Formats: sequence, structure tokens, C-alpha cells
Amino acid sequence: MKLKGVDHLAFVVSDLERSVKFYQELFDGQVGRSRGFNERDKAAKRSQHTLVKVGNFAFDLFQMAPGDPPKTDTRYLHFAFEIDPADLDQVQEQLIRMGIPYDGPKAHGGGSGLSIYFNDPDGYQLEATAKFPEKAAYEAEIAKRGAQFGGVGRSYEWKGN
Repeated sequence: MKLKGVDHLAFVVSDLERSVKFYQELFDGQVGRSRGFNERDKAAKRSQHTLVKVGNFAFDLFQMAPGDPPKTDTRYLHFAFEIDPADLDQVQEQLIRMGIPYDGPKAHGGGSGLSIYFNDPDGYQLEATAKFPEKAAYEAEIAKRGAQFGGVGRSYEWKGN
């Protein structure tokens, strides 16, 4: 099987409206279809969920069932998104504007990427990674930013190789 890309990621969220706003604002997303709200969907017992389109894929955000919160603290569970190296500052500025704590940029041992780590409102661990095509540019960016390898995040531990 040859994969062509990611179509969507489905997350269970505790507050659907808040999460839709978060993904829409952070990733400049567009709200797509919503399901589970009309009588036909309710009769079919379809879960309430809304799609937020970002780039060439989407987040499908499902309202959690009462008493069944999202399980976001599973060790190593995280979602990484590639960004252009020129967008590192923009990502940090957007996180600061939105009041979202973050860790990074952090360098990857043996790699060529710098990553910024942060959580969504339900605690899902997200990573924005900028990969540098040339080793010299990568090393220059590490020096310019004072980036460290690995490190400890706010609610999770990230370690470089």
C-alpha cells in the first residue's frame, strides 16, 4: 500500500466549540461539515463532530461522551506537523498571541529539524517541525536561536536522540 498523505486526524475533545476555535485560529483553518446535530443524525446516534480543514488535511473534532474524557497523556502520543523553516518565528508569535505555552525550538540529535512543542486545550501534544535541507543552515539556526537538544516540556518530556 502506498500512502498519499494524511486525510484527517480525529480527536475526542471536551468542549467542541472551544477546540474548533483553537484549530481554526492556530492553523488558519476553515470549518467544514458538522454532524450529529440534526434530528436525522441524532436518530442514527451519530456523534457530534466538526471538521476543521487545514492545509491538505483536516482535524475531525468529536465531542466527548459524558464521563469518557480524552486520553491525551499517553506516553509518546503526539502529532507532528511540518512547517517551512522560515515560519518558525511566525509559529512562536502565533502561540504567544494565543497565550499558549510552548517548548522550543528544540533541535533533534542526528536530524535536521527544529521543533516547537505545545498542547491543545484538551492536552493533545502537538509539534511544529521545520526541516532544514542543508546541515550548515540547520547548525546556523541552532546557534542563532540557542536551541537545545531535547529537553523537558511543560506537561510532557521530550528527549532528543
